[in-house]
Amino acid sequence: MPEVLQQMLNYMIAIYIRLSAEDGDLSDEKSESNSVVNQRAYIRRFIELWPEFAGAQILEFCDDGYSGTNMERPDVRRLLEQVRQRKINCIIVKDMSRLGRDYLQVGMYTEIFFPEHDVHFIAVNDGVDSNQEDNEFTPLRNWFNEFYARDTSKKIRAVKQAKAQKGERVNGEVPYGYIADPNDRNHLLPDPETANVVKQIFAMYVRGDRMCEIQNWLREHEILTVSELRYRRTGSCRHPRPHPTCIYNWPDKTLYDILTRKEYLGHTITGKSYKVSYKSKKTKKNPEEKQYFFPNTHEALIDEETFDLAQKRIATRHRPTKVETIDIFSGLLFCGECGYKMYLQQGAGTLERKHAYTCGKYRNRIRTGEVCTTHYIRKSVLQELVLADLQRVLSYVRNNEQDFIETANEYNAKATQKALTQQRKELEKAQARMGELNLLFRKLYEDNALGKLSDEQFAFLTSGYDDEKKMLTHKIAELSTVIDTATERSTDVKRFVALVRKYTEINELTYENVHELIDRILIHELDKETNTRKIEILYSFVGRVESGDEPTESISYFRQIGADVKSFAI
Repeated sequence: MPEVLQQMLNYMIAIYIRLSAEDGDLSDEKSESNSVVNQRAYIRRFIELWPEFAGAQILEFCDDGYSGTNMERPDVRRLLEQVRQRKINCIIVKDMSRLGRDYLQVGMYTEIFFPEHDVHFIAVNDGVDSNQEDNEFTPLRNWFNEFYARDTSKKIRAVKQAKAQKGERVNGEVPYGYIADPNDRNHLLPDPETANVVKQIFAMYVRGDRMCEIQNWLREHEILTVSELRYRRTGSCRHPRPHPTCIYNWPDKTLYDILTRKEYLGHTITGKSYKVSYKSKKTKKNPEEKQYFFPNTHEALIDEETFDLAQKRIATRHRPTKVETIDIFSGLLFCGECGYKMYLQQGAGTLERKHAYTCGKYRNRIRTGEVCTTHYIRKSVLQELVLADLQRVLSYVRNNEQDFIETANEYNAKATQKALTQQRKELEKAQARMGELNLLFRKLYEDNALGKLSDEQFAFLTSGYDDEKKMLTHKIAELSTVIDTATERSTDVKRFVALVRKYTEINELTYENVHELIDRILIHELDKETNTRKIEILYSFVGRVESGDEPTESISYFRQIGADVKSFAI
């Protein structure tokens, strides 16, 4: 066998083919010319016309359905790995855009990577041949390909935004618990198979069940995970499938995603995320003001009260205690003086009558140096007081509904105005101090620039002020948000009335009824002169509820002071 023929038999040619959805945005003629079949036939005819390639082996690499801006395509990665192993002698593509539309990456491969590995590169339509000396325009072609990709991405994004503004679903995925209407893909229908699963997840969560208990229920009833169910229905592997032994193991994240989706209230929300770049698959969440909200577009699976209760619990992300239970007051108790969270003191072997709450700032005083008092209160005392006050409030609202609505509206208007006045004063004070610091920084910087202060002196003098500026920046942003929210928000007294109507009577506190009816509870310090303690109970949507009756009281013996203590709700 001639030596040249033997060499060609060992010569490996890789033909690379790519087709993506972006090609379909062009004319039918251009789209057809870029089809996988035509690319393959075109390149093979080219090889046949080159006598130098006679007898060479041909390998094919094809990525069908991948954008040219994405260089992490499966067959591109496989091709590059073969190049690294020096198993490829020549790479042929129909044109440069088939290899990719990222001019920096494509240029790196064609100008550096392929030559370093002795790979002969040919782009037939563009007249690019790395063995020739006339490839000066290749970088320019790469740039035009990227420009095309950027322009195409911009057009696609504009089309999707227009659809989102009209309430059309643009990501193609239907929320778990729904199916697309066969007659209108933008309309959702409850899924007979999974709608009840969503309802069960919400029901268990709002009654206080831990996430692991919900996961156990799903596993015991062999409820397929979202990704596994989607794969079985569509065959799509867009999202990773769980291991065959884990098809009933629901991740925490999936459950929290379900619990926070407003689509279950019957609303459509579009434009929730955006791509950070046309070169990247990574997405970021849009702020709510940039999302599009369309109310009551389909049948709701969850009522508003249940959804709000779930959000309230999520906001505090309740953690199980040492005895593996979630406290019914978790996330609701705050110190009446410093505003810090109150924490339950209990142990696995501690008698229930000794369980008590204390101020979190007081508990952490040694570590943080911040000072507050204990605000100690027995759990049993608080339970007795809250139950009695709940019964008082429910009785009053049911018997005096109209009077309650008028009084609550008036009270909340005054309370909101009072709070806003104080917060605006704090904001003005913080802004004034920030102005002073900015002037001070400017003076110190000028002194440093003129040589009046050394770099060390400048760093020393500004170090303390830097921390203060950061604190003020955070405080100003926080106060501004609170003021804006309070100004825009109107107290929904009728929603509280609707909650009251759900309960004929309450004889026992549960996680569900406590968190549904109560927004927060403020524990004030014990007045040792009068042996009294104030408990401020703020109800959902309405705050305090004044009935004209005597305050709800609870009397208990407090060993530390050796006397009876009167706790009363205000």
